[in-house]
Amino acid sequence: MSNLKDLKTMQQVVEIKYRQQQESFARLMVQENRLRASLTQLDQQMADSRASKDSPQKAIGADVLWQAWIGRKKRELNMQLAQVLAVKERHISQVRHAYGKVLVTQTLVDETHTKAQQKMAQSQLDRAISSMLF
Repeated sequence: MSNLKDLKTMQQVVEIKYRQQQESFARLMVQENRLRASLTQLDQQMADSRASKDSPQKAIGADVLWQAWIGRKKRELNMQLAQVLAVKERHISQVRHAYGKVLVTQTLVDETHTKAQQKMAQSQLDRAISSMLF
């Protein structure tokens, strides 16, 4: 039974590490979604500024500065998004690996538990047969 106890302990550790990987991945997803939303908002602002034909900003050239700022901001957000996506790709692999460990330890625990039950049943059967013979 000690082997089963050790396997269950190992299973708990593996599941904790898997949950940590999932939480880390979820934080990355939140960050990715936030960056994508910011990029979408900038695109919408740029489209809105281009749609306004006779704005006072065009008269003084502020629209050119505004579009330049939007361009710089989009470039910055795209760089951040690229970094997040690179980290996300590595995390996907880590989460898959951690999930594989969860599956393996679950299988080992189940098999060990089944073998222990079979061994106990066989032992009880042997005792019953030997008590009937004597």
